[in-house]
Amino acid sequence: MKGAYKEPEPIFVVGMNGSGTTMLLDNLGRHPTVYGFPKETRLIPYLIAQQESFGDLHHDANFQKLWRTVLRLNVFQQVNNNTAVPLPENWKDFPRNLAAVLDGVFSYFSQQAGKQRWCEKTPQHVQHIRSIARLFPHAKFIHIIRDGRDCAASFNRRWHRTPELTIYRWKNIVRNGCSQGLQLGKEHYMEIHYEELTTDPSNGLSQVCNFLGIPFDPAVLESAQPYLQTENTESLQMEAGGLQPNSGKWKSYFNTKTRKSLEKICGSTLAQHGYTTDYPDSDINISWLNRRYWNTKDVLVQYFREIILKLGGKIDRPWRVILSKPFTAFRQRRQNKY
Repeated sequence: MKGAYKEPEPIFVVGMNGSGTTMLLDNLGRHPTVYGFPKETRLIPYLIAQQESFGDLHHDANFQKLWRTVLRLNVFQQVNNNTAVPLPENWKDFPRNLAAVLDGVFSYFSQQAGKQRWCEKTPQHVQHIRSIARLFPHAKFIHIIRDGRDCAASFNRRWHRTPELTIYRWKNIVRNGCSQGLQLGKEHYMEIHYEELTTDPSNGLSQVCNFLGIPFDPAVLESAQPYLQTENTESLQMEAGGLQPNSGKWKSYFNTKTRKSLEKICGSTLAQHGYTTDYPDSDINISWLNRRYWNTKDVLVQYFREIILKLGGKIDRPWRVILSKPFTAFRQRRQNKY
């Protein structure tokens, strides 16, 4: 940190898992001024809840302990070639709070990439917009919303997640995120629909850049994700390996009975966000017992499936990361309501 400390203006991409948060991070990370942190940190709400356990941060020993705790987090080590991020030589000069430490770590990576501003993407931070906004008063939040039925189809196809549980979570997460975000005001919070972004990316990403206060740059239209439709489709198909529509697949993925069940759970929320449904007034909840059973089953299936893939040499993720997932998930569950 050189000169007077400047309050960070971080960007947080949030939304229900499977709503296009990774795609949007990829787009924004191609902007000349924005660094997209490539991993979900998932632990900012946990760190916020643990701040007081470090004691008075005006004491160097306590402040250094906070620094070292954050620097050694698995997610930061992974991005830093599996080594701890170095403690800044001038760490004592930083403001004595968690925000400055996190900004110092993210800025370490963004400066290496030659960028001036950092963007973090953890979908579930959508449930913690208010607390993160208190930590970073100048932060910008982009809430991307996608048809919950497509989220449920994607979750079931990729991770064998129970569709009814996914749609229940989608309903409550979207409501919760919108409620918190609207309290921040248009200066700090915006909503954009996945379908709008993928159908007309130039217009959608222009809106995003305008919200962030950065000039639009055509580089943000490039993407490793194969779902952006542009006028120059033929050439981009060659670069991206083939573009394809990625909305409305739930119609053929689920049978009639499942589609009805999903819409009964979240029909009113679908309608509120402009999605066509046969049950626009329906809002059925799921019992706590069913939710707990489905969630436990889904988590165990995904976890052991990852272990099998690792043993079979099909993924190169370090064992340290895989085996730490239950502990990370536990910390997340303590912070996340849905």
